[in-house]
Amino acid sequence: QYVVRIIFERAYDGSLSTGQTPENLSILEGSLLGALKLIMLIGLVIISFGPSYSYTLLNLLYGGRYSDGEATAVLRYYCVYIIFLAMNGMSEAFLHSVANEKQLKQSNDILLLFSAIYIVLNVTFIKSAGAIGLIAANSVNMLLRISYSAIFIEEYFKVKS
Repeated sequence: QYVVRIIFERAYDGSLSTGQTPENLSILEGSLLGALKLIMLIGLVIISFGPSYSYTLLNLLYGGRYSDGEATAVLRYYCVYIIFLAMNGMSEAFLHSVANEKQLKQSNDILLLFSAIYIVLNVTFIKSAGAIGLIAANSVNMLLRISYSAIFIEEYFKVKS
């Protein structure tokens, strides 16, 4: 996330939130969209092949002890979680690189709320589904954060255009 944030901050003279020309804004929007598409493509490849090979990987690394248990199912769900994690990292990096001080404070307040929701979901889901519940709680948390970042990004480009 920090690498992406630095790239967004440095790509356009160190300050994206001020002095943007429509041309630079268009390039920035295209860069963000391209990066998100790349993340989606990589994530979809992991989702496509990861679950199918999780049993084989666990069997090769740890033998039948883990490959025949819950670990294979957990790995399958984790393959889906990876795409949420990557999309969140990219979208939050962009948000934090272009937001002003007031927007960053609002973002931190919202993230604090999402953390409280995550704690409640974590306890609830782990009690009902174990390790898979942990991944589900993390996935819901990432979806909430992605949604907030997506709304911010949409507003950012709408206002700047």
